[in-house]
Amino acid sequence: MVAALGVLSACGQDLGKSNFARTTVAAEGGSGGEVPSGAINDPAVTPAVMRTIDPCPLVNKDVLSSLGTPEDPVPGSVSFGTCRTKVVDAGGKKLSVSVDIGASTYLTNTGGAVVTAVEGLPQVERKAKDGKSCDVGVLTLRQPERGMNFSVTYDGGDPCTAARAVAAKAVKSLHESPAKFPSSAGTLTAVDPCTAADAAVLGEVVPHGATSLSSFHSCDWTPGSNPRISIGFRPGLPPQERDGTKKVEIDGVTAFQKVGSGNDAECKIEWQHKPWVDDDVELVSVIYKNYDEKKDEVASCEKAAKIAESVISKLPKP
Repeated sequence: MVAALGVLSACGQDLGKSNFARTTVAAEGGSGGEVPSGAINDPAVTPAVMRTIDPCPLVNKDVLSSLGTPEDPVPGSVSFGTCRTKVVDAGGKKLSVSVDIGASTYLTNTGGAVVTAVEGLPQVERKAKDGKSCDVGVLTLRQPERGMNFSVTYDGGDPCTAARAVAAKAVKSLHESPAKFPSSAGTLTAVDPCTAADAAVLGEVVPHGATSLSSFHSCDWTPGSNPRISIGFRPGLPPQERDGTKKVEIDGVTAFQKVGSGNDAECKIEWQHKPWVDDDVELVSVIYKNYDEKKDEVASCEKAAKIAESVISKLPKP
C-alpha cells in the first residue's frame, strides 16, 4: 500500500458549514500512522476473540454521546456481529449508525477509498457518491479480508467524520476492555464455524474443498465456486414448518429443511441449538449449494443432512 494512502484526506463537506455545532464530533486519539502491511498479529483482534465481542456496546449511548443524543442500540436479528442505533445531533439532524463485526473489509479493492491506520490496524473509508453515508472498515484479518465495519448515514453533516470517531473508540475498546457475550454453557458465539463439521465428512460430500471464513460466525467449504457447503450460527426466532420448509429428524434433533427457489441444486437445513435473548434462540444452518447441478431435493438435502449430522455431533452441548 503506497504511503500516500496513509494520509487521511478531508472526507466530505466542511464541518463549519454543517447543520450541527463544530464540537459535536470530538477528535479521537490513536489514529494515523503508516498503513501496516503483512499479516495482522494483534492478539486483541483474532477471529477467536472477535466472534465473542458484543457489538452493541461499541455503539452504545456513552460511545455516541459526542455525536448528539443517541438512542439505545438494537442488536441485529440475523447476525451475532451486528447492531444499529440512531442519534440526533445538536442541530436536530438525524444519524443512523451501525456496526458489523465480521464484515468483508477489502483493502485490495480501494478505488475511491481512503486507507489509513487506527491503533496499528488498517482502516479503509468509503463515502457514498451522494455524500450522505460513509463506511469505515477496520481490518482485523487479511486472509480472507475481514474486520469491523461502521456505517453512518448523516444528511446533516459529514458521515465519515462520525464513522471514524466511532471506529476509533471501538478499536481502543478492543485493546483495553471489550464487552463480550456471556459465556453460557454450549453457546455458539465462541465456536469456530470452520471446525464445526468433521473434515473427512465434508470431503466426502464436497471433495477437494477447503475452509474459508465468510464471517466470524460462518464458514464455507468449497474447492472453488461449486459446489459449496456453508455452515453458520446466528440468532433468530425458532424455525417452523412453513413456506415450503419441512420438519426432519437428524441424530435426535428436530431440524427444518428447505430447497432453493431456483433451478439449481440447493438445500438448507436449520435447527435450534439453545435459547438466546427474549424469544430468540441460537440457530445453526447448513447449506449445500451447487449451481452446476440441477435441482433435486432428495439428493441435495441428503448431502446437507450428512454435514448437519456431523455438526450436531461436534457442537458443544447446551
